[in-house]
Amino acid sequence: MTDAVHSIDTLLAVDFGTASTRVALFDVVEGKYRFIASGEAPTTVDAPYREASEGMRHALAELQAITGRTFFDESAQLILPATADGRGADVLVATSSAGPAVQAVLVGLLPDVSLENARRIANTHYLTIRDTFSLGDTRPDEQRIDAILHIRPDLLLVTGGTENGAAEALIKMLDTVSLACHLLPPEHRVKLLFAGNTALQPKVNEKFGSITSVHHAPNLQPDLGLTDLPPARQALEEVIESLRVEQIGGFNNVAVWTGGRIYPTAQAESNILRFFSRAIGPNRGVLSVNVGSASTSVAAGFGDHVSLVVRPDLGVGVNAAQILKESTVESLLQWLPFDLTPDGLRDFVYNKAAHPHTIPVDPHEAALEYALTRQALALALRRARRDWTRKAKGPRADLMPWLDLIFGGGASLARVPRPGLAAMLMLDALQPVGQCDLFLDSHHMGAALGALATVNPTAVVQILDSGAFLSLGTTFSAVGTTRPSELACLATLQTPAGENTVEVKYGSFEILPFTSTQTGKLTLKPRPGFDVGFGPGRGVKNKEDLTGGAVGIVIDARGRPLAFPNDPAQRRDTVQKWIAKAAGEG
Repeated sequence: MTDAVHSIDTLLAVDFGTASTRVALFDVVEGKYRFIASGEAPTTVDAPYREASEGMRHALAELQAITGRTFFDESAQLILPATADGRGADVLVATSSAGPAVQAVLVGLLPDVSLENARRIANTHYLTIRDTFSLGDTRPDEQRIDAILHIRPDLLLVTGGTENGAAEALIKMLDTVSLACHLLPPEHRVKLLFAGNTALQPKVNEKFGSITSVHHAPNLQPDLGLTDLPPARQALEEVIESLRVEQIGGFNNVAVWTGGRIYPTAQAESNILRFFSRAIGPNRGVLSVNVGSASTSVAAGFGDHVSLVVRPDLGVGVNAAQILKESTVESLLQWLPFDLTPDGLRDFVYNKAAHPHTIPVDPHEAALEYALTRQALALALRRARRDWTRKAKGPRADLMPWLDLIFGGGASLARVPRPGLAAMLMLDALQPVGQCDLFLDSHHMGAALGALATVNPTAVVQILDSGAFLSLGTTFSAVGTTRPSELACLATLQTPAGENTVEVKYGSFEILPFTSTQTGKLTLKPRPGFDVGFGPGRGVKNKEDLTGGAVGIVIDARGRPLAFPNDPAQRRDTVQKWIAKAAGEG
């Protein structure tokens, strides 16, 4: 490591979310990098400010009040690098999920090849696919032109053709798209990313250079049966970053402070997941989920294979109504511990979308928000699993693969009043199997660390070692079925303080308190046919490699898939017991 990197002591990170802007301060304490404090303020991307840096200033004002450190000089400019008297910071990194999703049109040859590859890289960004053009599209040219004129896309993502392969069909398609771009208002300059046959790049420049901002990436499919997605994904990230700087007021100033980069939040978080995934290896996975007001993301890592899916249209605030569009009312009502009509549920969801900054004022509203969080996660997970590697193995094809770690983030999980409730929401929505450790990004540091990894990886490793994420504990989720309330597993935890034994009935979960500073041995005796991670009917005796945490050891015997009582009154009573136990009240 160079001396220049060693001299970077004070690190500042800002994340622009749809609802909130957060800043985090890191510095060297006793020779190692540590998280110092954070500040938060409402995001000012939208009216009346329309100036993202204003929200950042408000968040920094809160951070300044906490730490006593000054970040701006007399001319209201961020102090970079830090001064000898302790003002400012040495480095600023920025991430963002704020602003409307990028509106995109995909252009390719074959729907199952070119367009599918384009979809896979598009789904890793805060991007909405508004239309697709391919050889499978039977619309006449005038309808395709009308579609582009109606959408007014921000981005055209074009792919198709192997290297030096047939080009005529794609060129003909691009003629139509080019004509449509000529008809768009002059002030609406579309960005075009071409990730197809590189031999066609001069033609693309000729057709679009005067009317769009053209960018090139390596061919997504250089040869038949061969795909190369990462270079195009990186190029798309850079195009979207430049688009955001143009679209969002104040981002040009922030980009100057950060050296030109404002990383998408989900991509930054996936950098941290990649670190853990490589450390664990390919046989078991790592999962990271983030639920926000406007978007939900799911990243999964199995060795070197890391996949990311972002749903910019799916959240529990601004985009809460999308949950209703993709779900049955029953799938949401099943999570409520009280009776509610479908119209009552819809009223809550639409009010939440109209007033995303509101927080629950009573247990009923809290339960409704928990239901939205579970469903947003489940919907995003369903889409994300399409891209997971086939090496991801589990007890059954219809269940989750084996996971070692799950990280939960986003305001919907971080702001729940009890760590046990955050653990319950992740278990309910994701339904892991076997043994898994749960962590909560309670200080919203995942994106910050992912961005910092590009400038000071040593700092990131040290901050992670210091407990950047809140450990919730270890879970053992049983796969199997029997009659309700029958014994599913007997669990005994031995610690220096004594022995604790619980009978875990089918349809319930039990929590054994066990902090991260404790040592202990766990014995599990599952019912024949039940698999808690060691094979059907197989238990474990005196297991020592336990991760304690704010919740402890969770033995989940509610079934996979999770089973509800058929009787509505019984179901509501069961859900209430789950919530009470997770909150430490039952």
